[in-house]
Amino acid sequence: MRILISLAAAVAALFSTPILAQQPSGAAEARLTALRAMDARVASIGHRLAIASRDLCAAQVWRPGIVVHDLAQYGGADRIVAQRLFGLEDGPAVLALAEGGPAARAGLRPDDRLVALDGVALGGFRPKRAPSFAGVERAIVALERAFADGEAELAISRGDQQTTLRVIADRGCATRFQLVPRSARSMEANGVYVSVTSGMVEFALADDELAAAMAHELAHNVLEHRRRRNEAGVRGGLMANFGRNARVYRAQEVEADRLSVYLLDRAGFDIAAAARFWQRFGPAGLGLDSATHPPWRSRVAALAQEAQLIREARAAGRPVVPPMPIRGPIAARPTND
Repeated sequence: MRILISLAAAVAALFSTPILAQQPSGAAEARLTALRAMDARVASIGHRLAIASRDLCAAQVWRPGIVVHDLAQYGGADRIVAQRLFGLEDGPAVLALAEGGPAARAGLRPDDRLVALDGVALGGFRPKRAPSFAGVERAIVALERAFADGEAELAISRGDQQTTLRVIADRGCATRFQLVPRSARSMEANGVYVSVTSGMVEFALADDELAAAMAHELAHNVLEHRRRRNEAGVRGGLMANFGRNARVYRAQEVEADRLSVYLLDRAGFDIAAAARFWQRFGPAGLGLDSATHPPWRSRVAALAQEAQLIREARAAGRPVVPPMPIRGPIAARPTND
C-alpha cells in the first residue's frame, strides 16, 4: 500500500540550472526558502482536500503529511546553499510538513533528519557531482513500507539531539500533490499526481484560491478522467482539439469544475473562492478558452451556481452530495442537482 509523500522535493533540482546556479548565494537562499514555503502550502492544502473527500476516492492511502529531500538532489551552487540553509548532510530530511497533519501533530519539524523507521536504519546517500534523486526515492520507499499499517516510529536527529516520534497517518485519496518550480501558471492531473507550478502558487491570492485550483485537478483524479479517456480511445495532444476528443475533454472539464466546489466545501475552504479564482485566472491570457475547455466566463457562472446550490441545500437541511457519478459510498442522486 502506498502512502502519499509529496514528491515536490523530487523536482526541486529543476531550478538548479547553470544560469540559476550562478546567482549570488543570497538570491539562491531566498529562492530556496520561498520554494520551501510553497512546498508546505501545497502539501497542506492537498492533505486537507484528500482527507476530507476520501470516501469519494476508489483508491485510498495512508498520508503522514511529510515532504522529504536530501542534499544529493541539489545541483551546482544550490547544493552549497541548501547544505547551509537546511542543515542537510548525507541522508534524507524533512523539507516541509502538511500543516496540522499527522507528522506535524506528532512533533516532527522541518530540517529534522530521518535516521530510522520502525527500527530500520535509513542510511545516507553520498551526493555525487550531478544531482540525483536516488536518495529521496529510497527514503520514500522506506516510508511507504513503514506506514503500510498506518503508523510508524520515526527516529530523527534534530541538531545534536536524537529522539523518536510515533506518527499515526491519516487516510486519504491516493493522489500525490507536488510543486513544480516553474514560472508558468499551470497545473495538471494525470490520475496519480496533481502538479502545480510555483507560478500558479504565486498567482493564487490566498489558500482558498489555491485550494480551488488544486481541487479542480483533484476532481479529475477522483473522477478517473484519464483512465476513462484511455478506455474510450480518446486521443490527447494535438488531436484533443478535434471532434469527439474535444467534446470528451470539455465535458470532463465541466465535471471537474462542478465537483471541485464540493471538494472545497468538504475541506472547509470558501466555496466562493472557485468562481473568484477563475474570474481572475480566466482573462489572464493563459489560453484556457479552447476546444478542450469551456469559455472562462461560462466556468465562472457555473462555479458560482454550484456554490449557490450547496448553500441552498444546507439551508434547507438537505444533504450536500456531489452531483456526479462517483465510485464510492454515494447512495443516490443528490437532491440539489
